[in-house]
Amino acid sequence: MSTTVSRRRFLKTAAYAAAGGGVLGTAASALAISGTDYAVQGIDVASYQGYPNWTSVKNSGQTFAFCKATEGTTYTNPYFATNWGRIKSAGLIRGAYHFGRPGTDPVVQANKFCDVVRPTTGDLQMTLDIESTDGKTPSQIRAWVVAFINRVKARTGRPGIIYTGFYFWRDSAGNGSNLDCPLWLAAYNTNPAAFVPSAWGAYSFWQYTDRGSVSGVSGNVDRNAWNGSLSGLNRLRL
Repeated sequence: MSTTVSRRRFLKTAAYAAAGGGVLGTAASALAISGTDYAVQGIDVASYQGYPNWTSVKNSGQTFAFCKATEGTTYTNPYFATNWGRIKSAGLIRGAYHFGRPGTDPVVQANKFCDVVRPTTGDLQMTLDIESTDGKTPSQIRAWVVAFINRVKARTGRPGIIYTGFYFWRDSAGNGSNLDCPLWLAAYNTNPAAFVPSAWGAYSFWQYTDRGSVSGVSGNVDRNAWNGSLSGLNRLRL
């Protein structure tokens, strides 16, 4: 994800701790895997990627794409509206994400997110990217996440998707239940299963690099794998 907060700082520990055995010890060790081993692939973009050539992205073998829509109460990605339409026109399954700012009202943020995206049939459930504390305590962030997700569910009829990392969820976000939201796990290592927060049994999406290369996108792009079948992914569509 992209924001004014360094995502590398957010993920640094989780991204490289795997080299020392992971967070759950040897019992959770597994054969190294690569994100590109998964059949269903996708990318996520923000303003940094401008306007990708979505037809080229599709032709490169990508199945889905997430686009940053909003952040906090005031920011709207100026590229979102155009990219949102083009993603669908290219035949990709599309999803939108909001970069959460726990320092300001969660219901206002959820409403803005829904108003900007205007999700419709066929779109993926709405995603909350939670990786910033804004100086709030874990209990405050937990309450914020609950309020945001509840509002998204009230607006769309479906729970959201939560994008986070192991350490942030455990140490900064209250380490609570998953609120019926699938996990989009940020983990830049070869053993992501060892970095799934205790609220989930497994990850649904795995963001495995922020330095990927995909035809149609200029420069680096986040690459993601869906941990399941295409029919399973389709069940997350509105």
